[in-house]
Amino acid sequence: MTATHNQSFAGAVVLVTGGSRGIGRAIALAFGEQGAIVLVNSRTQEGALETVQAVTAAGGTAEAAVADVGDSEAARAMIARIVADHGRLDVLVSNAGISPIVPLLEMTQPMWEEIQRVNEWALFHCGQPAAQQMKAQGRGSIVVIGSPGAEDAYDAQSAYSASKAGLQMLAMGMAWEWGPLGVRTNVVQPGWIETSLNRAYLRDSDVRDRVTKQIPLRRMGAPEDVAPAVLWLCSEGASYVNGATIQVDGGQLAGRPTVMSKRLEWARQ
Repeated sequence: MTATHNQSFAGAVVLVTGGSRGIGRAIALAFGEQGAIVLVNSRTQEGALETVQAVTAAGGTAEAAVADVGDSEAARAMIARIVADHGRLDVLVSNAGISPIVPLLEMTQPMWEEIQRVNEWALFHCGQPAAQQMKAQGRGSIVVIGSPGAEDAYDAQSAYSASKAGLQMLAMGMAWEWGPLGVRTNVVQPGWIETSLNRAYLRDSDVRDRVTKQIPLRRMGAPEDVAPAVLWLCSEGASYVNGATIQVDGGQLAGRPTVMSKRLEWARQ
């Protein structure tokens, strides 16, 4: 269960992009627990339906919203279908993302473009029509799943970091321009969250140990650690929060250590 018992989204129409697994799936489940009508986006029907079934099995309401959000026409058509079917759109969680590990010297142009389309441009593809509907309603909330990569460069992930930096500034521009319309935009930056995408990498005990030593709370996060922050940002309790960035990283960005201090090693014992 997520720690959101004091929040209610009964009847709210919520779209979660990249909702088939990991963080997106946990966010979809959390909104479902709070009574929202959850539209689960994935590139494939199969991926979306797995999360839809999980939400409904837990007593929630969910539907598949199949589209490649990196494709402008497909993304805008998806938003139009949602509005036609439900008459409104209350929340957009822009979560879809990819993170291939490829050195810049080896990166192809199509690969570069796909990373930018999915990680950054998709927010514009979905965010603009969503905000137009939210403006008509007089209110709405957009939460962008960002990354510490917006501020730090990672080995062989320069394209990813560039896309997340652009995503961060796009979100801030949306907060500034759309706030007067009643549309709030905020960013959640997860740190090391263990999902199916990085589980093989983290299986190496040395890698896992080095990662956890960089996190003051001494553990990696789970997708369920991210979802409550997203729900809070969309709730009435955050009605004056706009243009904020919440780091859900166990304190990793508080210090950005490269070598763990010996005086802190006791915490590992």
